[in-house]
Amino acid sequence: MQIQKETRRLILNDLIARGNIVGDLEASEFVRKVFPDAENMSSEDHRYTTFLEEVRKHMEMNNDWTWNNVLFHRLNLLEVDDDKFILFIEQYVSPGIRRIEWNEETEEREIVDNKVYVDAINSYLTVDGYELRENGQIANKPKYTVFPTDRGVQGQLKNIIFASSQKPDITFSDALNNKIRIERNEDKCLVYDKPIEGLITWKQLTDWYTAGNYIISRHADLVPFLQQSLSSPPEKLFFDSYLSLATQYAEKIPAIFPQVWLYYDPKLEKDRIRKIYEHQRMDFLMLFSESKRIVIEIDGIQHYADPQSHSASVDKYAAMVSAQRDMTLAGYEVYRFGGKELLDQTIGKRLVRSFLKELCNAHGVDLHCSLGDSCHLIPTVLY
Repeated sequence: MQIQKETRRLILNDLIARGNIVGDLEASEFVRKVFPDAENMSSEDHRYTTFLEEVRKHMEMNNDWTWNNVLFHRLNLLEVDDDKFILFIEQYVSPGIRRIEWNEETEEREIVDNKVYVDAINSYLTVDGYELRENGQIANKPKYTVFPTDRGVQGQLKNIIFASSQKPDITFSDALNNKIRIERNEDKCLVYDKPIEGLITWKQLTDWYTAGNYIISRHADLVPFLQQSLSSPPEKLFFDSYLSLATQYAEKIPAIFPQVWLYYDPKLEKDRIRKIYEHQRMDFLMLFSESKRIVIEIDGIQHYADPQSHSASVDKYAAMVSAQRDMTLAGYEVYRFGGKELLDQTIGKRLVRSFLKELCNAHGVDLHCSLGDSCHLIPTVLY
């Protein structure tokens, strides 16, 4: 779930407190509209066949049920998938439900503008990266749809090719379905191809590896295999600092994928008249969802200086920032560390742990401080 349970609870409590839940609909009609699955729900009372029959009895005839009971317990809106909760709030503010209240000043009944409920819902929903926005009209009344406030990366994630110590030779076994096959250096990388359903945790990644869900047996534990793909001391320090958190929060912290192929050119650079992609591999990738992809780059001297003279190179720097613009425009969230920040073991590890905690917190994953670490983010230059 990308919309957190507490966010849902606050939204539902607010709507219940405002009253006039069903507007001009009957309770059973309202439930069917905002939660279509209710049509197929069975009754918990042996006297009735369906849940909607219970609603008619207890909310239309006897009025002895509360909306807390219906929304929280029977429809279970705190636990259902995001798409069902989103449909609920979109239908709640649809033009098909008219709510009327008494105006004390004019002493008349007035139709309540759904914008009142939209604003109330958005006051909580935006914390999780979504908001209701006007999206067309129905019968000259605004229709509202839930959109991400940050669009992230669009499209379906098919493969994560990572931990590669040598460039894999990739071909399509089925180009129509985007199925890949690695012809050479298959044993030098991993390919994660499970469907992405929200956050991938470190535990999920280790369970996937342990179960053998990869192309070829590596005859090595996951951590050593990932470590062998890292080429510089700062990268290794960053990864080791992540592991110190992952051992504590394996079921919460997003998995980290080192050395991930982003753009892929099947030819070597020397075989090209001009370079196709400036930046083919990401140092680290973290997925908070299929669309929320975090790229972490550890910049060594090769990113901004001539490799021979070690003098500053405006061409190198321009190529680096150009590649970052491409990733950012594609929806990736990019953070950069200067290699020098991670040379000192003690300072570097504290910096990385603090950064990762702040990053997780910003994306709704709460990692409580422990082991004596400070909870604040140590200042660093990102981007």
